[in-house]
Amino acid sequence: MAFFFGGPKKKHRICIVGGGFSGLHAAQYFKPEKYEVTVIDPQPFIEWLPNIHEVLSGMKKGDELRLPRQPVIERLGHTFRMEKVTDISANSLTTEWGKVLPFDACIVCTGNSYDLQQVPGANQFTFPFKSVESCQQIAKRLHRGTLSSRVTRVTVVGSGLGGVEVLGEVLRAYRARPQFEFQVVSPTQKMLENAPSDLEASIRHHTRRLPMEYHLGNEVDTVDREGLVLTSGRLIESDVTIWTGGAAPRSGKVQSESSQWGKVNEFLQSQHSNVFVVGDAAQFDDKVIKQAFHAVEMGRLAAENAERFLTDKPLKSYKPSHRPQLVTFGDLDTFMLFDDFAISSSLLGAVKEVLFTMGLLQMAPPRNAKDVMRHLDILQRSVRNVYLPTINPMAILDRWPKARIFRN
Repeated sequence: MAFFFGGPKKKHRICIVGGGFSGLHAAQYFKPEKYEVTVIDPQPFIEWLPNIHEVLSGMKKGDELRLPRQPVIERLGHTFRMEKVTDISANSLTTEWGKVLPFDACIVCTGNSYDLQQVPGANQFTFPFKSVESCQQIAKRLHRGTLSSRVTRVTVVGSGLGGVEVLGEVLRAYRARPQFEFQVVSPTQKMLENAPSDLEASIRHHTRRLPMEYHLGNEVDTVDREGLVLTSGRLIESDVTIWTGGAAPRSGKVQSESSQWGKVNEFLQSQHSNVFVVGDAAQFDDKVIKQAFHAVEMGRLAAENAERFLTDKPLKSYKPSHRPQLVTFGDLDTFMLFDDFAISSSLLGAVKEVLFTMGLLQMAPPRNAKDVMRHLDILQRSVRNVYLPTINPMAILDRWPKARIFRN
């Protein structure tokens, strides 16, 4: 007889700013029967970022790394708004078109961009490694280098996970081209700074016979049409400069007075107790290595804590899980990084491909014949490009003895 005493209970309003990995998994937590959820993101596609480096070599096409965001969100029973959020307060947010959306709880998962403002010329003369579109632009520019006998110098700025994977794909596609030369510039003293030193030696071993230079321990001072000037004063000539390091927060986030990042406590709460910040948008007191699986974990926990906050239940602390990181180095090698050791084997490339295919299925299970055909097309590309070359019996016999373990 509850109908006679005020009708159905009013749903709590949830706004999720950013529809990437963390935002999508946060949205999956909320049941539309109990919550009125709105996901806001200015881009129409969800992108599978862990594999965008493969666009550089043609191993992946843009279409197989993108999912249309609106049907994915609407399938969950939620609302999608393709707008940019410009301001967030304690109980509402404002979009670029002036729309004000009130909420009872908000989850901010806007990711990051690259901080090129502090390096004169970087915005104009470098290619940021950040999205499918940016990687497609890089791929087109690299391909132009094959149309001439003129030397094309390719420089990768950054020697972290992204830098190593970008370099690997560039080498996969162009190391056999005599007109290409390759360089890495990084402020760190070695490739993959936190990995065992012998792993960097393995990378250098793979490139020892290539026209390859490493300028480690050097920061970029300025960039122009001719190349880069390092803070040491050295000039590095470069025709294609790919920027993979130096993350900066995207606009529209909750910010603390002392930082542009969204500073959070152990429960992922910002300065507003009903606003949670996750993924690359969040600033922690302790350093947290942020990978895709961390974003997924944080998105789920933020959603659960938002529900707990709204129902007056104690919140749960975020404790990042420790999982190995997979880093591909083109077709030359793949590294699995653990806390105190690493494994090197090109056979591991198939593992990352499995994560890619399974991840897409989890984000957007096929709901009609067209979806099934799309997933089958992606699977057959994976079989042709990765599984057959990597895990056929002859490849296993050849590559298994070359597997190595590196310890800190």
